[in-house]
Amino acid sequence: MPIALHNAVVDDESSQSSYRRITPAEFAKLDPNTVTLLDLREPADFAAHPVEGAINAPLDPLAHVLKTVPTDRTVVVYCAQGWWSEEVAEILADRGYDVASLDGGFQGYLDYLETHHD
Repeated sequence: MPIALHNAVVDDESSQSSYRRITPAEFAKLDPNTVTLLDLREPADFAAHPVEGAINAPLDPLAHVLKTVPTDRTVVVYCAQGWWSEEVAEILADRGYDVASLDGGFQGYLDYLETHHD
């Protein structure tokens, strides 16, 4: 499935960089073969609720993980609640990545899944 970023909001708070925000519905439609999923949650949370194709990158060793993130495709960043992912999205955007942050974090995605049984 194609990534649904055409409707995503561009962050206008910074003139130096920008990243998109995607909704849980858009996140649910992502194809892990066409984007890089960067999961900022702690390893225990990552193991409890894994996402196919995601790279676990908790904040402590984040700098090391960022060295291995591909630059040739969109990076979708998410954390538990959405706050840290916006910070990391800003860092990646500053480095020239095409990046999106999941609105509401992984909890927002789980809430979406509970109400949208396809």
